[in-house]
Amino acid sequence: MSLSSEERQNRTVTVRRRPKMFTLGRRPAMAVRALVARAIRAPRRAFAAAAHGGGGTDGGARRREDDVDADAVGGVAAERVGDIVRVTCTDLATSGQGVCRLPSGMVLLCDGATPGEIIDARVVKVKKRVAEGVKRATVVDAPDATPPPCVYYDRCGGCSWQHITYDAQVAHKRRQVVDVLTRIGLEPEAEAKTSACASARATERYRNKMEFAFGRITEGRRARVVVGLRPRGSNEDVVEIGEHGCLLQSEEADAVLRRTRDALTRLGGSVEAFDRTTGEGTLRSMVIRSARDSHGTPSVMVDLATTAGDDELLFGPLADLLREISEMPHVVSVLHTSVPPEPELRRGNNRNSKFVKGGRGVKAKSNGAPTAAVKAMYGQNKLIETLDGVKFELSSASFFQTNTAQATQLVQIMRDACGFSGNNTEVVLDLFCGVGTMGLCVASSAKHVMGWEVVPEAVRDAKRNAEINGIENAKFYRVDLSSLNAKLGAKGLLANPKTGKELPMPDIVITDPARFGMAESLISILRTIGAKRIVYVSCNPATQARDMVLLTAQSQGPNDARYALASCTPVDMFPHTSHVESVAVFDRV
Repeated sequence: MSLSSEERQNRTVTVRRRPKMFTLGRRPAMAVRALVARAIRAPRRAFAAAAHGGGGTDGGARRREDDVDADAVGGVAAERVGDIVRVTCTDLATSGQGVCRLPSGMVLLCDGATPGEIIDARVVKVKKRVAEGVKRATVVDAPDATPPPCVYYDRCGGCSWQHITYDAQVAHKRRQVVDVLTRIGLEPEAEAKTSACASARATERYRNKMEFAFGRITEGRRARVVVGLRPRGSNEDVVEIGEHGCLLQSEEADAVLRRTRDALTRLGGSVEAFDRTTGEGTLRSMVIRSARDSHGTPSVMVDLATTAGDDELLFGPLADLLREISEMPHVVSVLHTSVPPEPELRRGNNRNSKFVKGGRGVKAKSNGAPTAAVKAMYGQNKLIETLDGVKFELSSASFFQTNTAQATQLVQIMRDACGFSGNNTEVVLDLFCGVGTMGLCVASSAKHVMGWEVVPEAVRDAKRNAEINGIENAKFYRVDLSSLNAKLGAKGLLANPKTGKELPMPDIVITDPARFGMAESLISILRTIGAKRIVYVSCNPATQARDMVLLTAQSQGPNDARYALASCTPVDMFPHTSHVESVAVFDRV
């Protein structure tokens, strides 16, 4: 959604009994939130372009699935599930799907479609304003198409853009950031202020953490247990990752995956795979985490999640599997995560719906699994990773950037964006600090770093990481940044949670929230604090642009600082996927 210059000047509404809250001009922030939320939910600009002729078809043909060889004929009737249509892909959606236009004018989102490609697709879902389809055949190749390097790509859900050249991927990710800054953030100079996307140095073997699932595959009369990844759109099925391994993880991690697959073959079904729909079975999932020290020496942590009891972990086939993994080169830690034998998935709205996360009677986490206990079977529950010269001690539950090489580049971009004077005089406020990644990496350039995080384990890890690096000018506190009291102003944030002692005013704020972005109360307090610069690192440019509307809103007085976007740098943390991070710099006006 975009506004004309006239509309920008007339963004005033009359509100009876307007609540006392942070405002944008004379429009209450609640109304602004609704405005930008609608913009975020609206289809991307590419959808509108397709619906208005941006992407044509080869005659608007529509065919039934049982008549796929019939000649294309023109038509504008509404499409139905099962129709075979010939369409042109015009853009890529933020979901990673190709954006096409159906003969009726409705947008069709299709997996595997590339801009410029003409395809035959089967319609699999029709909603009110958008349909979804599956590509059946390519009629005309796209200019940016390329053969996927992975043999499992067509079935596996690990990657979504391997069929697109890497240069085209990063170009689109930049366009995606510019689009949301313009459409949602209402930034008229988004194109000029957004730099080129920071490309990844490696597009394969870049992930330091992968989670694999166990499943059961029936071949004729024979069933066997396999290990692999979930296919797109499924929470219960498994695509077996065979001898070719997974191109996303390190060679050392791939070796662990191969050994596990070989062990499952030898076990011959003596240990069953966990069924997420019934809660039956033993082997649920396996997380493989890789790290390298400052000398480049690799180390691997393996976390096996099962429903097994203590006796099964000490004796029998599962115990043999754990021991065999522990004996592999570079494996320094083998953990066991205990999960209850309860369903993690349930049917959707009716018996024909797909399985969705959230089991019957189980209080599920965000990934659909119940809370579990972790036990170190071999070694310790820790792994040392080095990022930008700083050591980080990670546990199985620690959140850490999964692309270490690109995280180094991200940290360097963030540090440069802070604009340190070079004389160690700046106080830094590090919001959503996690294990201290951002704050510890800039501590050498700052006078003092204050980190805020809600997860207690992450706060402990951050304090420990400061200790092992000998960093004494960084302190970390547990605070829920989503439930601050904006009426307290700066005191609502800059106070020691335990003692209540007032903390120093920051010169620079680094914020790295989750995909949901920042709470309105936090933005209000940041404007009250009025730091000279805010560096906003985001894994969701859409919510970053939404928050930008409030950061750049008109000032309401001397204690309400207004900010302006100075620059934005997209960073490709996950090659072959649609995900992009962005580092936006806001200067106090």
